[in-house]
Amino acid sequence: MGPVVLKRVHDVGDAEWTQATLAEIEQDGFRVASPIAAVTGRWVLDQWSANEFIADLRPAAPRWDVVIESGLRFGEAAERARPAGSDALDARTHRWAVADRVAWSEAEVLLSPEAARVLDQLAQLVAPDDEPERHFVHGDLSGNVFLDAARRPVILDVSPYLRPRRWAAAIVVADAVLWHGADASLARRFASQDSDRDLLGRALSFRLVAEQLAIGPRHGAMLEPYRRMLPAIR
Repeated sequence: MGPVVLKRVHDVGDAEWTQATLAEIEQDGFRVASPIAAVTGRWVLDQWSANEFIADLRPAAPRWDVVIESGLRFGEAAERARPAGSDALDARTHRWAVADRVAWSEAEVLLSPEAARVLDQLAQLVAPDDEPERHFVHGDLSGNVFLDAARRPVILDVSPYLRPRRWAAAIVVADAVLWHGADASLARRFASQDSDRDLLGRALSFRLVAEQLAIGPRHGAMLEPYRRMLPAIR
């Protein structure tokens, strides 16, 4: 066995479900860091998971087209491989899970008046969807797609959700413009179709709520980037 990467697990059920999915994925056109089981056969031991180490990686960003294409290809393979049940994902209570439910109108959350106003504006971009597609989505692709020494995409640090497949792309677009200096035209082009504008509105809502619920927000819980994006996608 070669080098191994260990990761501290905070939600054992989530990690077990995700590792079990990764173990069954057919790596066609991309790579994943294959999960490594403990001697007990479990994917998580004493709240630690293990995956193979892949050397000589460099970020695919800001090649957002590569990030999106690779992420969607990965999502298709993961959808075919995922276990039938989703109890482990449905039981999650961390801020990203809460933000996901808010974005899909399955939960409400109390925010500051300023943040609530921006969230209400984002909600105007989305259309009611009583039965959204439940497809495997990596909800944090933007900083987790790399290229190996052979320039093959490598997908790391999987954050699973069961949502419409292109929601993964919408989150990448939101991240790119909000935090990585991409021009707002990227969001405008993505939102040219009503269905994608809906997904982008939900992706922005997801990111905003997750930031606002953080104790020490990674991006300072700033609202101005969201306000700047709104004119580009209305």
